[in-house]
Amino acid sequence: MNKINLIIDKPKLQAKSDSFSPSEEIIKEGTNAWDEAHKYRDKNKLDFYVEPEIDEELFDLDLQKKLILKSDKPNYLKTWPLPPDIDNKFVWHLENDYSELNLAREKVIQKINKEKCIRIAHIDTGYQPGHEALPKHLDTGISFVKDEIGKAAVDTTRGSFAEQDGHGTATMCILAGGEITFDGNGHYYKGYFGGIPFAEIIPIRISDTVALIRSQNFVKAVEYAIQKGCEVISMSMAGAPTREWAKVVNKAYEAGVTIVTAAGNSWNKGGQKLLPKKVLYPARWERVIAATGVTSNHFPYIFKAQLSNKSEGGETMQGNYGPKKAMKSAIAAYTPNTPWPTMNEAENNIYYRFDGGGTSTATPQVAAAAALWLSYYKEEIDEIIGDSSSDKWKKVEAVKYALFNSADKTTYRQWEKYYGNGILKANKALKIFPGFDILKRAKKSRATLNGILDLLGIMLRLKAKEITENEMAKEEMFSTELLQHLHINPNLHDYLDINDDGDENVFWTKEQKSRIVEVLLVSENTSEALKLRLKEL
Repeated sequence: MNKINLIIDKPKLQAKSDSFSPSEEIIKEGTNAWDEAHKYRDKNKLDFYVEPEIDEELFDLDLQKKLILKSDKPNYLKTWPLPPDIDNKFVWHLENDYSELNLAREKVIQKINKEKCIRIAHIDTGYQPGHEALPKHLDTGISFVKDEIGKAAVDTTRGSFAEQDGHGTATMCILAGGEITFDGNGHYYKGYFGGIPFAEIIPIRISDTVALIRSQNFVKAVEYAIQKGCEVISMSMAGAPTREWAKVVNKAYEAGVTIVTAAGNSWNKGGQKLLPKKVLYPARWERVIAATGVTSNHFPYIFKAQLSNKSEGGETMQGNYGPKKAMKSAIAAYTPNTPWPTMNEAENNIYYRFDGGGTSTATPQVAAAAALWLSYYKEEIDEIIGDSSSDKWKKVEAVKYALFNSADKTTYRQWEKYYGNGILKANKALKIFPGFDILKRAKKSRATLNGILDLLGIMLRLKAKEITENEMAKEEMFSTELLQHLHINPNLHDYLDINDDGDENVFWTKEQKSRIVEVLLVSENTSEALKLRLKEL
């Protein structure tokens, strides 16, 4: 029996206040979170949506050691392309033949000549104090982790080579690391470490490890970022969606906040191989920029694209991509074999590894480029949008337009399949400023797929207007649970491939529907409420 936290969505209360947060109810003992949500709703005769807070377990916690890198030395991953032999090899991903972040940064500094010109929220595991590459303008931030809520976003994890430990320190430094001097492991570098070192960074700690995330912590983090006036959010995490995730993403979008999140990672060996290989949430939503991966040889961060066999550990990790419609708001940045700041090995005088990887590394590069563009065109944007709260979403679409239209599409024939809109080129993006009248509002985020609505028979009832608000709320609960099972049940991962988002003519076949129902009915993780609903089909 587990303690279950329910999120109670009261729409009438929400209409009265923009700052409304759903109330929470704790069920002290329960066996299935979704069953408890249905029981609570029925017992209290509610006519609105209720969902449980879920743990986003991104891989088996008992197998964390699988991620420990093969070498106890901070070397490159030899099974992936190595960085180019250039002067600034230490930060190769920032250079002109790659992300162009160094060039873009200098161009922005020349124009605005101002520190702390933009505020970025960094949602991760927090930061480890004392590392030289930490951002110059680093706020103390906030933690939403149990037993430290409201405290500074400090990550106290030490003593492990596993990538997920100290994850926030590394991704934060890649985003906005300050000036450093590094001399070691055959490298000498003096200069800025991060993509946008003059930005103000608001760290928001939502987890001890990227392996396990409480779903509602992401919601609280985005709400906090909006309240603090952040214009960009960078989060190198991904998982299964909740309705509250969708709602807060929509809120941030309408507030003009650009959200960049990792497309997700998968493994071809070991305990992590059962993760979905498609773009995960929130990156899969059109209102979010999904960061995918491209390697130093400008090939996709995908095993089959590299035509080589991989071994266990960090060397087996690859980036997620697809389906096609999920790539509409995706862009690639460079990974792996990027520098990875760490305090985990400080006792050995190791403060940087060279095997940084995953879409975790790509995400802060894209977020930095977005923030550079917003900084460069701040006056122009303010003049166009002014105080119009209804047009703030255009800031997000303008960022997407500039990044996507400047992205490189020449280095790999199937770039659209793996990269979405191409490879990040931050400096070229600064040359593009779209007419705001041509920008279109992205499709609203939601925790369902048309295929699920069709499977449950909701689509036809909606078209015929034969469903009440009360019935729709309950069906939404079934729909969200079903979508979560598509992510957490390996036998259902393939059904995430369908390109049905926004296309009412593309659904699962009759055979596919039967298979989905069959798998859910025998799964011990499926709620009894959903099983009863499926038996009615």
